[in-house]
Amino acid sequence: MYIKTMQSRLLAMPLTAVAAAVLSVNAAAQQGESKMGDQLMETITVTAQAANASSDIERQRRSNKVVAVQTSDAIGELPDANVTEALQRMPGVFIARDQGEGRFVGVRGIDPNLNASTINGMSLPAPETDSRAVALDVIPSDLLASLEVFKTLTPDMSADSIGGAIEIKSLNALDHDGQQFKLSAENSYSELQEENSPKLAGTFTNVFELEGGRELGVAIAASHQERNFGSENVETDGTWEEFTAEDGSEAFGAAEIEQRDYTITRERTGLAANFDLRLSETSQLYLHSLYSDFSDAEERQRNSWKLDEENDDPATISANSAVWEDAALDKSLKDRREEQEILSLVFGGEHDLDLWGIDYALGYSHAEEAEPHRRDTAFVQEGLQLGYTRAGEQPQLAVGAGDAAAALDAANYELDELVIEDNFTEDEEVSFRIDISREIQVAGNPSELKFGLHERRREKSGDLNATTYDGFGDDYTLADFAMNNVDYGLGAFGPGINKGALNRFINANLSSFDVDETETALGSARDYVMNEDISAFYVMNSVDLDRAQLVYGVRYESTEFSADGYSVVESGDAVDGAEEVAEDVYVTEVHYETDYSKLFPSVNFKYDYSDNVVLRAAYTESLSRPSFGHLNPSPAAIEYDEGELEVEAGNPALDPYEAQNLDFSAEYYADNLGMFSLGVFHKRIDNFIVVADVASTADFTRYVGSLAVDEAEILQPVNGDTATLTGAELSWTQGFDNGLLLRANATFTDSEASLGLGADAERGDDISLPSQADLVGNFIVGYERDALSLRLSTTFKGERLLEVDLEDAAGDRYEDDHMQVDLSVKYRFDNGLQLTFSGVNLTDEPLFVHNSGFNGQYEEYGTTYMLGLTYSTF
Repeated sequence: MYIKTMQSRLLAMPLTAVAAAVLSVNAAAQQGESKMGDQLMETITVTAQAANASSDIERQRRSNKVVAVQTSDAIGELPDANVTEALQRMPGVFIARDQGEGRFVGVRGIDPNLNASTINGMSLPAPETDSRAVALDVIPSDLLASLEVFKTLTPDMSADSIGGAIEIKSLNALDHDGQQFKLSAENSYSELQEENSPKLAGTFTNVFELEGGRELGVAIAASHQERNFGSENVETDGTWEEFTAEDGSEAFGAAEIEQRDYTITRERTGLAANFDLRLSETSQLYLHSLYSDFSDAEERQRNSWKLDEENDDPATISANSAVWEDAALDKSLKDRREEQEILSLVFGGEHDLDLWGIDYALGYSHAEEAEPHRRDTAFVQEGLQLGYTRAGEQPQLAVGAGDAAAALDAANYELDELVIEDNFTEDEEVSFRIDISREIQVAGNPSELKFGLHERRREKSGDLNATTYDGFGDDYTLADFAMNNVDYGLGAFGPGINKGALNRFINANLSSFDVDETETALGSARDYVMNEDISAFYVMNSVDLDRAQLVYGVRYESTEFSADGYSVVESGDAVDGAEEVAEDVYVTEVHYETDYSKLFPSVNFKYDYSDNVVLRAAYTESLSRPSFGHLNPSPAAIEYDEGELEVEAGNPALDPYEAQNLDFSAEYYADNLGMFSLGVFHKRIDNFIVVADVASTADFTRYVGSLAVDEAEILQPVNGDTATLTGAELSWTQGFDNGLLLRANATFTDSEASLGLGADAERGDDISLPSQADLVGNFIVGYERDALSLRLSTTFKGERLLEVDLEDAAGDRYEDDHMQVDLSVKYRFDNGLQLTFSGVNLTDEPLFVHNSGFNGQYEEYGTTYMLGLTYSTF
């Protein structure tokens, strides 16, 4: 047990040139090579990039699962500010971005919600209101020891993973010799916003010799960054659909298009403090802690071109242009600050008792998100002739010639609505695990029998409040709060809203504003409490054969889930058993409970076919529980206006995804630095979940009672039938004597999912698996010679389906291909200093979301440049 622990820790250590040489010699000895001395030493690559690649490859080779590994030094070679962006460089991994920054992680092209994330062996909570997947951008990359992405599971791992299991390991002082430290300072510059962003980080480790031969390792890491940046956006509210104009022309068109300009300040503060006490050669205790504080201050200027404000048809329409005669232009300001905290504490121990071994850990994790005093303020001008003169990726919006001056006059926009929100979300989990192992013989082969118990108790709650004001005691206009024309590169924007002047007005007059009781009641009936208790027991056996290793066993997981929330009806009639919280708004408390359990068998087989070739095969079963937003019994939004109904709601009756997974791979390891692997995988997924417009089958009375509904859009997650996903994964690494290092990987997937609508469905029954990308790839060129190091990286993510229209496939919403190029250049001085320059998104790659090729969202972020200085003794 202890020897295995020490081996894993050695493999986790950052490799120096000497360590790289030792690994090469050991690998040669294990492969039975006789060429030692000068001949062997000539093949050893001693550059830092090559050493880091060698470490990652060696850990992958020794694993009894299909895994991708990245150590802390390798993470630092590219300009990745957080865990999410570091993970995108690994085979089969892609990221979902927010404002150009990576937030959520997907594996093998699969939806990020279908992954599990743990830190130091314990699961991470999610501070976001609706998410189960953790936005790993809240964890600075400076706090990491390594990242591991497991693509097959063993019974001692949580079954809650269909895409992959992500393990984050923070620093451990026992992985280093004596006292070490690293300090870094950097500044980045946003080309789009012309803003600077400073960052400071430091790491300290030390090993203290105690009485009786004991050792205490202390590792502390801290990081703080304030990033000032932004984006420019044009997006469609809803989808492009068929319109018939007053003149009889027909074409696809959009009823509402928005121009958005974002100015953002994001602050990340991370702190890790890890204590490892080695009691003896066979016993140790540890306390690992991680704290992350993340804030996001966002100012959004928005123009909403409400083209069918009066529910009128366009005057004219074509494939590329349209005109509405009685439209509205709404100018609004979102002023909000999100504050997120994550705390993770893990206390545990590892003890080797001769033939027996015992590991245990008690974990506590807490996450919260506060959105205090968010303000959304809208000014509107009606009766305009509006439209667009270009459709497609970036619609070109236009004002009729007679209304051009009026549209630019701030005095023509009346203060229409103010919404103030105070939201708080909390996610808390207590967990415990105990793993017991016993060394045995199986048919004369060394073996380990292992069994254990894992318990998790989780509660997620939301306290969401929104107050809507629609009367302000006077006729205020945008001219009272106007700022100069907004600097917006995607078209003419016109005047914006001065945040300071508006906030001073609100603070001085809020008590005199009229409250819209109906909208306030609808916006404040979104509270929820969800509890999820998971109990698991497993037994597994690892057998070391002559040239092979077999790991097999079964895991049993039982889940108890409950949800409390509200059912909300906006109706002209009373609702039986409901409380009337405002005129014509009725609220009923609702409670849901469900439980389910399942056995998860798994087999992982590894075979050393030759000294250079490793073959693997695995069969595993797993599940993924629905996201908390999908399970929320309280509707996120209900809007009803003159026969038009729009609803966003969860579905607490959802079943979890269930998957059967097959994996086969072959890996070739060269005698010097080189590796090539080819893997194929197949997944059958039952009960997959898709967000769909269910208006064609929905019961409108549950939202509006007896009120008439002429047109409706009801977005709700529903279970589909069965999906299959088949893919191939390639990875290649090659180092050269001249200092060149090439790394490339690509994952190709193809999926087919049955919606279960039947033969009479208005649209086809089969779709792609939601949020699945057909191609994910990376290509990295590294060069290192003497003190100079360069890394050029390209990441690619293929198109993926985001939303499904159950009536018409033309309304399905997709995220387009995304390819980003990043550069890092480093120069190391002899005194331990290192100078770094990097560029992120050098090609200014935008985000594009569409339906049938028409705009859903187009957003540009620009390029960010960074200059930094680091001093390190590691």
